[in-house]
Amino acid sequence: MVTIVYLTLKEAVRRRATLICVLVALALLGASRIPLLGRFQLLPPEEASRVFVGLYVFFATSIVKFFASGLAIGLAAGTISTELERGLLSSILPKPISRLAVYGGKWLGIFLFCAASVVVWELVIYGVAAYREPGASHRNVWESLPYVLLYPAVFTTLGMLFSNFASFPLAFGMTILAAGVGWSEGTFHVLNRAFDIRLLATLSKMTGYVVPLGRMSRWASEALGPLPALEGELGAGTTGPFRDIETTGADLAYVIGYVALLFVLGAVLFQRRDV
Repeated sequence: MVTIVYLTLKEAVRRRATLICVLVALALLGASRIPLLGRFQLLPPEEASRVFVGLYVFFATSIVKFFASGLAIGLAAGTISTELERGLLSSILPKPISRLAVYGGKWLGIFLFCAASVVVWELVIYGVAAYREPGASHRNVWESLPYVLLYPAVFTTLGMLFSNFASFPLAFGMTILAAGVGWSEGTFHVLNRAFDIRLLATLSKMTGYVVPLGRMSRWASEALGPLPALEGELGAGTTGPFRDIETTGADLAYVIGYVALLFVLGAVLFQRRDV
């Protein structure tokens, strides 16, 4: 399995996925040079830095979640079908190594690459926050890290599952569609809160079970803490569409079980696939 992990990491580098990691890191680093303009200039310097850093950490973490998900989808959606078409897996599978080890090694390789990218991006966020507000701890950046890592775990699993029976474009599109289903949970929840329509509440709950992005989002937001206040316009509770739903351990248990179940399903399909 270690060899499969190594080869998967090598393939990710060959596909220039490291370029995405570098570009996102540079974009996040660019925030260290953003001047405090507009209404920030009306605040005392310490208060302006506190508000800016709080907003930066929250929205930069959202950017990290987005790119971590996209990177996982891009690497996982073609990892089975594309390598079968190129004949790479055909040369590996006859060797004395189980298909489960091959599937697990590829999953672990993709996840480790995405996780390493996330850690680099979080290091940049922490560095910018410490530079702009050196007097604060900013440990919320690291407290949210385990929940941010759930995003590449989920989308690596989904992408590989679809790659068992679909070509890269189709598997990529199906995983993006799944992401849209998970994202719609928050939209339905906000609409139901505004209009009190039972159907919207049902749709929100159903989509949250199909792809549990909402559960991960609630935990990540909880770890980051509330947004800082700027003259009453931004404050506690405005950290996402699920501000009226409490986080529970059952949410995390569901996400972990979700990943485990889809991984097993994908591994079974891989076992049964003809090469």
